[in-house]
Amino acid sequence: MRLMVVILTGSDGLISLVLLKKLFHESSEMPRIGWGLVVLASVFLAGAAHADDTYEVAGSSITIDNSRKCSLDKPPLYAIESFDKSAVMVSETGYIPKQDLATCQAGRVVRVLSIPSNVGVLSDINLSKDIYVALDFVSVRPFTYLATVARIGTSRNLVSIRGAYIPGRRLSELRESAFGGSGEAGTAIISPNGRYVAPSGEMDCSQDAYPGVWDVRGNRRVVATDDACAALFK
Repeated sequence: MRLMVVILTGSDGLISLVLLKKLFHESSEMPRIGWGLVVLASVFLAGAAHADDTYEVAGSSITIDNSRKCSLDKPPLYAIESFDKSAVMVSETGYIPKQDLATCQAGRVVRVLSIPSNVGVLSDINLSKDIYVALDFVSVRPFTYLATVARIGTSRNLVSIRGAYIPGRRLSELRESAFGGSGEAGTAIISPNGRYVAPSGEMDCSQDAYPGVWDVRGNRRVVATDDACAALFK
């Protein structure tokens, strides 16, 4: 289970995270959806939890399990573990291998690694399988997204099925295949073996599921029973 806690009080009385997202205008050139992320808070606390692992961010540091404090070379916005627990996502594009946090030392900063800046918000990453998922914001009413599944260090999408960002298509076309969801870090799920992806975070392989679960290697959507579908992510 991954949990992000962000304390911000909005005008509607709810605790919320304020995201300002910007779209590039359509042009004769290949469109690409971009994100601008603004966090409105004087104090920002965020955490991710699984078993005994807890994280708290403040300033340019992360505190693990209320004891170990690691200084980072870039201020984190939050701390959310990847599904396979290999990394901690700390910003729109930034992440840190968990091993780096486990071995951090006082007086030394931990380097924040990044995915390419033009693919959207990092939603899950699997370091051992060299793969990540980023979500591109494409519309406001309702909030909808497209997914990029790529090798770490690259932005080339490994899939071209509905729900994926496909270079060369007009924004109006891309919106037709977008899917709903929160779109935040930790939303998407990559299977431990790196082959399967649930871009919206729903491990649903039913016939009418959308976007459903994707077989990255086969570049297709998976149709399977609930038990078989869940087994893909174990």
